[in-house]
Amino acid sequence: MNLRPTLALVAAIATACGGGAPAVKQKDIGPPVDEKQAESDAGGTVKEIYATISRGNTDNLFSVLSDPLFVFGPRALDATATRSDALVALGKVVGAKNKKQLSSGKLEVVASPGGHSAWAFDVVNADGGPIAVMVILRNDDDLWSVTAAALARTPSMKDVRAELKKASIVPPGANAAAMVDPRAEAAVDKFKRGLLAQDVWGDDLASRTEALWIGPSDGDVARGKKEIKKRWQTRLDAETRMATTGKVTAEVTPDGQLAWVTAPVTRVEKDEDPLPLREFAVFEKDGENWKMIALHEALSVDAPGAGAAFVKILPPAAAVKEAPPPPPEEPKEKKKKKKKKKSSDESSDEPKIKKKKHSDDDEETTPKKKKKHDDDVEADEDKPKKKMKHSDDDSESSEDKPKKKKLSDDDESDDDKPKKKKKKHSDDDE
Repeated sequence: MNLRPTLALVAAIATACGGGAPAVKQKDIGPPVDEKQAESDAGGTVKEIYATISRGNTDNLFSVLSDPLFVFGPRALDATATRSDALVALGKVVGAKNKKQLSSGKLEVVASPGGHSAWAFDVVNADGGPIAVMVILRNDDDLWSVTAAALARTPSMKDVRAELKKASIVPPGANAAAMVDPRAEAAVDKFKRGLLAQDVWGDDLASRTEALWIGPSDGDVARGKKEIKKRWQTRLDAETRMATTGKVTAEVTPDGQLAWVTAPVTRVEKDEDPLPLREFAVFEKDGENWKMIALHEALSVDAPGAGAAFVKILPPAAAVKEAPPPPPEEPKEKKKKKKKKKSSDESSDEPKIKKKKHSDDDEETTPKKKKKHDDDVEADEDKPKKKMKHSDDDSESSEDKPKKKKLSDDDESDDDKPKKKKKKHSDDDE
């Protein structure tokens, strides 16, 4: 939703001292409010803050700022935890003599289910350049007020790289005091898991049409599922991971529907220098769990060398990806190779078999050798089978032998006569 901007928050930008804040008392929040109406009313409160700052009258901001009020940035020392601290800080930079004209870029407001809390984002044009503003609002008896804000300047990436060489980049509100609402512990756990496993944050953000990501440099904005999914794939490919360099602060709105978690971190990406940032994440209630719906990443430029202490605290190295297991086809290929080897062995036997066959053919063409070979085979291996063959031959030869004997006795030399006598002799025998 487009509304005119607001920056009593930017006021809280001015300076900041940390401070303890009383615990939020849970109270009856009343009947649900139409979400569209809630977004319109919350946006009206933001417009009122912008107008009040532009007039230089900070006293009139008292009713539109909650207590406690957490403000982080835009400078390294800017961090407040109470409304009075935020107003004092704002008074140092805004007044009747030094008015700050604020103009909004595009104010976006998203109400939580039930319409009793909301979050908003805007890029405000102020002295010194654009300032990205993320705010959390609550609704008490139809009166909206700001409970938390993160503010940061958005230099070009060229300027960011130049300042990194001087070690002058630091997280906004780097010295904020730790304060975690017990109701926000599950959101804090998810926030911490996402520091090293960026897909934890990416999966949440890419699941909502209203989701929003704001980066640290000018133009770093992604809205909705498609843009965020594309952006997050780039982060995963770059092996993005983070380590906290300061205290975690978190709170849940009185209706229990929104939680915000923030901490200074050092972000590391492949082939990039470590970058000190403040992460400010907004979570929406999702059953018993929390789902990230908005993320603001911010930086601040300080004196050269001021960022050196932050880049000493780095996340662990990216896990080395294990080599994938061998494909299931590989064992089959090995088996095939073995089979091929076996078949080659079998083929090596083929000449031997052919040689054997060849010797048999030779034996058939040479009857004398065959007889000799048969006699040898009879004596060794195939006695029963070849004995039958041999006995037939013997029966014929035995018949011839007596005939030859008789012929020899009668001194008959003619071959035909013995045959006739052989027949006669066989008939007599029968």
